[in-house]
Parts: sequence; structure tokens; C-alpha cells
Amino acid sequence: MDERPLTTAEAPVGGGGSPTSLRSPGLVALGLIGAVVALLVIWSPAVLSSFGPPPPLPARILVAACGGSVLLLSALSGSRVQRWELLWSGAVALGVLALLVAIPDPVAMAVLILLLGALHATLPGRRSFVLRMRGPAAAALILGFAWLCVQTSSVGAHRVAGLGLALAIAAAAGLVPFAQDLDPEEPPTASCVTWAGFLAPALALALPARVLPLNGDERTFFSATLIGLGLLNLAWGTIGAWRAGPELEAWRHSFLADWGLARVGLGMGGVGAAWSRAARAAAFLALPSVVPVRFPLFLWARQVGPVGGGSGLGTLNVLLGAALSGAAPFAGFPVRLLLLRAATRESWPLAAALLAAMVVWVVHAFRLGRTLGRPSGRLAVAIAVTLSLSLVLGLASGALVAVGRP
Repeated sequence: MDERPLTTAEAPVGGGGSPTSLRSPGLVALGLIGAVVALLVIWSPAVLSSFGPPPPLPARILVAACGGSVLLLSALSGSRVQRWELLWSGAVALGVLALLVAIPDPVAMAVLILLLGALHATLPGRRSFVLRMRGPAAAALILGFAWLCVQTSSVGAHRVAGLGLALAIAAAAGLVPFAQDLDPEEPPTASCVTWAGFLAPALALALPARVLPLNGDERTFFSATLIGLGLLNLAWGTIGAWRAGPELEAWRHSFLADWGLARVGLGMGGVGAAWSRAARAAAFLALPSVVPVRFPLFLWARQVGPVGGGSGLGTLNVLLGAALSGAAPFAGFPVRLLLLRAATRESWPLAAALLAAMVVWVVHAFRLGRTLGRPSGRLAVAIAVTLSLSLVLGLASGALVAVGRP
């Protein structure tokens, strides 16, 4: 399907979305500062050594993936206005995200989560500022409360801290039970999916390693909560995407399903057993595949708009369905193998639940591939590049895990 001008869903809403404002000197300067900060965190973490230990390598890799996603979207999106918006707004968000990953102080991290949420909530959109701040504010408050619990000597308070950290990750990512409805008329950059698909992955890998030193009962409560919420999001996402009427709702649920796999991996990886290394690797691989693959595809699906029922599946649609379903040799396949390997060594009911969700997943994956229609021109190039990235992530998963050392 050929590209078309922006519809209501993609067109900037309000006074802040004009091309002139997007190229204003102030926004360009903030974007450049954000890009410099991100590069320092990714390539020269020793510069920040005076503030504490260097950022975790997996989180730095996720920040780099976010930067690559910004460049990919700004280069290949269909509208010139949208390209400028994605470039400069993405660079500013990337800088704040890099600071979140780099700063170990929990109070500072809570403040930065609020700042990042406020920056996102000020983007032109249909939902109110208060509604869009609900998730980041909940994450900051829960994180602050968990940190207070860590300062006490009570064993019960430490258990609450482990529980709170898991809930803070869910709130920061906009997952169930903190998920919000997706307004079909809202610009995609201002939607709640931007949190789940772009801003939250690096934060999820940085929080446990840099905020709360978990051990013993704290780690048990943290892991159990993550696994429970991960299974909830996995079931909610796969069944919801299967049963969803609007295509946009199917996309929103697909992000919940991806995060479900990642959270189960993070939970199993936090218990300290020998097999947990495979679970941590699965979580680490799941999140990079969300940022440069699923999130750009979601934005490009918004450009295409609703696809009629008579449209068949082309070659790219079939490949997209295979990539989104986690088929070999795309990025999701190693994630599923590693997660099932870890789950079978921990609990066969958990492995059975994961396997059932992965089977149901296939039903909605090809539907999502069909939402991009029959792409041509710039959109076809963009999808081909995204599929190539997914293929590289799938084939080079061992090297990525070795570099990231999750």
C-alpha cells in the first residue's frame, strides 16, 4: 500500500506540533544535549564514575538500541513533519533516559522518571496531562517507598521493598495493572505504547541492578512478583490481541505480551540459581527486539491506517508475521528457547503456561503483519530494514548475550 498524508491519528495536535516549532533553536539544542549525554553513557561510562559505579552494560545496550530506533524512524518515516518530531523529541527523551540509567541514587531516579513522564505528557495529544502522568508518578512513588523500606532493619520491610521494585517496573512500563487505554486519535509519539516500546526497556534493566541491593527474601519476593505479573501480562496480551476488534488494540496488547516474556525472564533470572542465567539472557534479548523492531513497526502501521478485509498477504506481510510470532531465525526465537529451557528446570507448570501462550501468540502475529498492507516506496524500505534488524538479532543472539553479560 502506498504511503499517504498523515491522518488525524498522526497529525500533530495543538500548537506544539508545527514544523517551525519542531525545528526551533531551543528544541534543537536540547536534542543535541540529549544526544551527547546518551553517547557519554553508552561509550564513556567512566566519565560518570564520580557519581557511582558505571551503568549496567545491558541497560547501556538498550539505550543504544533506543538511539538506533530514533535514527531509523526519523530517516524512514513517511512525513517530513513527523521525521523532525521524532528526531528532536527522541533525542531529548534519549538524554533523560541515559541519565536514568547512569544515576544510581534512587531519589534522583524517581525525580528523573517524573521529568521524563512530564516531557512525554507535554507532547500534543488527546489525553490530559494528569492521565498521562499517572504511570510515571506511580512508578516514582513506589520506587521511593521501596527505598524507604530498604533503609529499615525490618525483614518484612525488605520484603515489601522487593515487591515494590517489581511494581515500580510495571508502572514505569505502563503494564497491567497500570496499563492505559490507547486513544486511536492520539498521535503515536504521545501514546502509552511509547512508554512500553521505547522508554521503559532500558529502565527495566537498570532499576534492579542500581537501586535496591536485593538478597534473600527480598529477591524471592521481587522474583515472584515479576513472574506473576509477567504471566498476567503475557495472558492479557496474547488473548487480548487475539480477541481485539480494532487493529490498534491488537498492537497495544502485543506489547503487553512481549513484556510478559521479558518480565518472566527477569523474575526467573533474579533467584540466583544456575539456570537463571538463561532466563536473564531471554529477558535481555526480548527487550532489544521490542525497541528497534516492534515499536517502529507499530508507528509505521499507524501511517498505513486500517487495512480492508479484502487485502491479501504479500511476501513482506508473511515475513512480518513470522518475525512478530518469534519464528526462527528472527529475534523472538532465541528468547522463547532460552525461556522455555529455564522454565523446564524450574517448574513444568510454568513451562506449560509459557508454551501455551507462545502457541496462541501465532494467531495475532500474522494479523499484525497484515496491518501494514502492501507497502511500497519508503515504507517498504523501512519494513525491509526492520526485518533485517530482527534477523540479525536472531542470528547473533549468542554474541549479543556474550557482550551484554546479563
